[in-house]
Amino acid sequence: MAQVFGLDFGTTNSLAAIVLNDSVSVLTDRETDRPHPSAVWYHGAEVVAGRRAKDQLTEIATGVVGDVVRSPKSYLGTGAAIHVGGVAREPSDVVADILRHVRTDATSLPGMRDMGFDRAIVTIPVNMKGAARRELRDAAYKAGLHIVQYVHEPLAALYGHLRSQSSFKQKLAELEGRYVLVFDWGGGTLDLTLVKLVGGTLVQIQNMGDNTIGGDRFDERLVNHVKDRHANVYRLASWPSQMPNAEAQLIGQCELAKIRLSERHSATVFMANFLRSDGPERTLDLAVGREELEGLTRDLVDQGMANIDRLLASANVPEAAVALCLATGGVVQMPAIRNRLTEKFGLARVPTIGNGDRVIAEGAAWIAHDGLRLCLAKPFEVLHADDTYVPVIHEGTFLPLENQTHPYELGLYCVDPRDGLAKLQFTRPQWPGRCQPADPRHVYTSLALGVDATARPLFERLELSVKVDHDLIVTARARSTLRGDERAVEIHDLEFGLAADQTRTNGVRTQDRDSGSPRPRGSGGAVRLRSNIARNQDAWDLVPGEIVERYRSSYLDKRLSPPQRQVEESMYYKSCSMCGKSTYEINSQGCARCRQPSPEEAAAAREALNAAIARSGGPAPLA
Repeated sequence: MAQVFGLDFGTTNSLAAIVLNDSVSVLTDRETDRPHPSAVWYHGAEVVAGRRAKDQLTEIATGVVGDVVRSPKSYLGTGAAIHVGGVAREPSDVVADILRHVRTDATSLPGMRDMGFDRAIVTIPVNMKGAARRELRDAAYKAGLHIVQYVHEPLAALYGHLRSQSSFKQKLAELEGRYVLVFDWGGGTLDLTLVKLVGGTLVQIQNMGDNTIGGDRFDERLVNHVKDRHANVYRLASWPSQMPNAEAQLIGQCELAKIRLSERHSATVFMANFLRSDGPERTLDLAVGREELEGLTRDLVDQGMANIDRLLASANVPEAAVALCLATGGVVQMPAIRNRLTEKFGLARVPTIGNGDRVIAEGAAWIAHDGLRLCLAKPFEVLHADDTYVPVIHEGTFLPLENQTHPYELGLYCVDPRDGLAKLQFTRPQWPGRCQPADPRHVYTSLALGVDATARPLFERLELSVKVDHDLIVTARARSTLRGDERAVEIHDLEFGLAADQTRTNGVRTQDRDSGSPRPRGSGGAVRLRSNIARNQDAWDLVPGEIVERYRSSYLDKRLSPPQRQVEESMYYKSCSMCGKSTYEINSQGCARCRQPSPEEAAAAREALNAAIARSGGPAPLA
């Protein structure tokens, strides 16, 4: 069987890596030794991907620029075509051109010809939805690539960082139950992810993305600054036209200067033929200082640091609780950014890594090598009629690999069929390990299923089938056995973690409750669905009181101590023997004879009665 490799298909750049003989090899562009730009140039009948495609860009932008498509990943799952070169192309076709280029270039590297590169662990952003994952798999098939498993980029980065250390097992043990901030500043976005190691599983706690301050914005400012300085040096009254392809070359030169300024205090931007002119201004030759670049981009760095504060505040996690800040992506090589992170978290918690733009691909390669599996980070639940949550898929359950589908079945009964609908609500806890009924939930979706409105409670059986496919999409299908109605919903935002130690019991991780974690902020006043389904056919204590009385009148005999809720419900809809109105009508419309007294009126009545009892020398006053 061919070796499984790791693939970081990024918004700005893409990179493959493979582990051979317990050593990871990063498969960079063979000409530049850098990651492949995620760009495709449709040059007539020729399709050019990677560095050559990016070199054609005449502006710093994503999407379609002339005949070049940059960052086609952003189109996946949108249903929109990419219009380039007068042709409407499917996003999966454009993405396939990039993946095909990465594979082809990898096989041309020394010692890699026979590797095949047809099976991969592919990294994806935390917020990539199921539809985009499904289309990315289609693109991979078109490029001759099988996606064995997806993994979130921050989890791959963290595992890659830890796995590269000789004390890997010890580091995992030290981080158990602690928070890690993965700070990934790439060309397109700044992605912040708060991760926690829970029972040996890397679980995402909170995520925040900011696409307004990606590394491209740094390049854009440097390009404009260089142009302004060049105009000032030669005192140009107007800007002459540029030489063909000069803008694309300037963008590339400024990107290189930005990279060099991470290691040097000065870098030169040079172009022999920049402007259409016979004078000295034709040549661009400027030295740019590190402090100069930092001054141009200080507000972007400030915004990035402020995003950290917002993320931690939203998760209710103090800075001091972050055990490790892992800074990845090309932009974090800037000393100004590393210094700010060190000021915030301290030197010991911000390790210096030299592979920040490669660690995600390396992590995916190690995950492939070690055979790690994705597992469900939080249980997939259905709301029960007693306001508890029944796990359909347990936390820690392994998720499907390529071409696998995992089915789960659950039998239910309709507690209250009067409106002809059974209501199913699918949820997950907001916080890992916080699974008590009172703990806050995220509602995936709800499903209303037609049932026999004339049937007695707990008579009609409901069959619930839940399936998870290899794109981590859940299909929940419910069927009522009497009415014969069938409904289905898809859920695309399943939360999954990475089982870093593979300790399992019957496929489910045994985890301690995480009682020490701070709780996220709740949403007070939210409207909740009242579930009318139950697992037990004898659960009459869950049936509304007014229906119980219709089918089992003796059940509400006070000598049998029925639940007070059901007693109140049975009385609420009964007509008053004096005025004929229900309790609801009396309370909402009023009735001088029958309405319930206010607390003040009741207190005054008790006081008057007690006074009368005291005057007559009767028993002790009423409380």
